[in-house]
Amino acid sequence: MKKTGRVVVASLIALLMVLGGIVGGVAYYRHAAQPVVHERVARVRTKANSSTSRQASSQPKPRKNVVQAAVTSDRIPLSKWQKQSTPVQLPILMYHDIGQGNTLMMPAAQLKNQLAWLKQAGYYELTPAEAYTVLSENKVPQAKIVWITFDDGYRSMYTTGLPMFKATNSRVTINEISGSVGSNWNLTVEMIKTMQQNNVDFASHTVSHLELNKLANARQQTELTNSRQALAQITGTAPNTIAYPVGRYNAATLQYAKAAGYQMGLTTTPGLAAASQGMYALHRVRVNPGQTQAGFLNLVQHGY
Repeated sequence: MKKTGRVVVASLIALLMVLGGIVGGVAYYRHAAQPVVHERVARVRTKANSSTSRQASSQPKPRKNVVQAAVTSDRIPLSKWQKQSTPVQLPILMYHDIGQGNTLMMPAAQLKNQLAWLKQAGYYELTPAEAYTVLSENKVPQAKIVWITFDDGYRSMYTTGLPMFKATNSRVTINEISGSVGSNWNLTVEMIKTMQQNNVDFASHTVSHLELNKLANARQQTELTNSRQALAQITGTAPNTIAYPVGRYNAATLQYAKAAGYQMGLTTTPGLAAASQGMYALHRVRVNPGQTQAGFLNLVQHGY
C-alpha cells in the first residue's frame, strides 16, 4: 500500500513537471515572439516614414521673400586691381541724347551696337568711384577700361536707354542737370531712383547748365554746390564728379569744384583722360553717329 502510494505521488510529480514545462514553453514562445512583432511594425513604420520623408523632400520648399538689390557682382574688387608702371590713359566717352536729329543724338540701334562692341572687345566699364581710383592711384582692374558718360539727363535715358543698358549689362554714368529734374524733357526723381537701382550712376552737370566761365564767382559756387546737394538728396550719395556745361570753365571753376566736394571735373576737350591734365580738367572722347565697329574701337583706344 505504501509502495503504491509512493508510485502515485511520483506519477503526480512527473505530471506536474510536464505541465510546468508546457506552460513555461508557451510563456517563452509568447515572450520571444513579441519582439518579432515589434520589429516588423518598426520596419513598416520606418519604411512609411522614409517614404514620407522622400515625398516631403521632393516637394518644393516655399521661397522666402527676397528683396533684390542692384546687381553689382560684375565689379572687380579693388584688392585685385594692379598698379601700373606708366600713367594710365582713360577713355571717357561722351554722349548726350538717344535718338535722331543732330550730332548730339545717337540713334538707338547704333548705341546698342557700340555697347555690344565694347563687350565683345573685352572692355570693363567704370563707375565714377572706380574712375577716380584709376586716375588718382594709377591702378586698373584690367587692361581695357572705359567710362561711359551721358550729359544732361534726357528722358530718353530712361525710356530707351535703361532697357538697353540692362540688355547689354552696360555700366553708364548720367551727368544730370539738377534744376531740370522733373521737366518734360528730363528725368523725374522716380526715374533716377529706378535707374540707380539698375546700376546707372549719376554725376553733376550743374543746376542750370550755364557756361561757368561766364558767370560771377558767387553764381559759379551756387551752380556747383547746389547741384551736388540736390543730387545727393535724390540718390542718397553726393556725386564725386562735375561735368562742365559745354565744357566751359576757368581757374575759379576748378577751385570751386574742389571746394564743393567733387573729386573730378570733366571737360569737352577731346582725347583720353590722364591725371597729368589735372583731376578737375579731364578730357573726354566725343562719340558721333555713323561709326563703324573698327572706327569706334579705334576712337575708344586712341581718343581720336
